[in-house]
Amino acid sequence: MQAKRQWTLTLTGKTDRDEFVRLVDDHGAVLFGMLRRLCGNASDADDVYQETAIRIWQGFAARPDVRNPRAWLLTIAYRAYADWADKRRTSDELWDTADTRLDGPDQRALKVEEAQQIGLAVERLSDPLRRVVILHYTGGLTLHETAEALGCCEGTVKSRLNAAITKLRSMLP
Repeated sequence: MQAKRQWTLTLTGKTDRDEFVRLVDDHGAVLFGMLRRLCGNASDADDVYQETAIRIWQGFAARPDVRNPRAWLLTIAYRAYADWADKRRTSDELWDTADTRLDGPDQRALKVEEAQQIGLAVERLSDPLRRVVILHYTGGLTLHETAEALGCCEGTVKSRLNAAITKLRSMLP
């Protein structure tokens, strides 16, 4: 009962606000990282992140009994991204640099170059393959959660991941 209460709090103003803030604090970095990868740059990701926060807040009182809040939030974020992408296409690079704070200069350069190559290869994937890779690997969603976010079955997610990995292997040295 305690675990269920954790996500189904009494829907009163302060409790809702506190729960909303806690969810954003706990999962906001993952949401933003996923959106940055999907959008291709931080500026557009910030716009979609704000839209995501608005959607979450507007539907917060009517939210379902959430067993996995991260998956629920990432699904809302993905849908906000899909709406944004329908209105606008970007061609910015899609890559993150690796954390190189503890590496020497040579290792740092290698990791940055590798991250750029992978990011550019992911960017060249078709939209269906790129989206499933970002949701599953960057967003950390399970196969089932990725399927729910995309509105398809798990088999489709598996086949797209397999196709994406095969294509990425052929693109990368």
